[in-house]
Amino acid sequence: MFKGQIISDLIDKRRAKKVDVYTYAGITKATLDNIIKGISIPNCTTIEKIADFFDVSIDEFFEREKHHLNIGHTVNGNGNNVSGDIQLHECQKEIEHLKELLNEKERLIQVLMKR
Repeated sequence: MFKGQIISDLIDKRRAKKVDVYTYAGITKATLDNIIKGISIPNCTTIEKIADFFDVSIDEFFEREKHHLNIGHTVNGNGNNVSGDIQLHECQKEIEHLKELLNEKERLIQVLMKR
């Protein structure tokens, strides 16, 4: 669920000016106030622009549980520059395992649909 109050928190924390936020996002002051109060939900473009203004992920504005899959390796990177300690054959084994799980789920769905 979108949490507009986070924008207000970021404004306070970063000592930003509301005028800079709504100008950068291409919206009015009233629109920004309504977003913060939860009266209106911004469209994707506005959320993206506000996230860019504060240099945060779009996910920062949503109340969601974060699920991290840990397969025992570290991988770091941004786009084309990736490094880590995982080997290609380990990735291929993981992919095969996931394919097997997917096939089993599909089989189970078919069984349940026949009931």
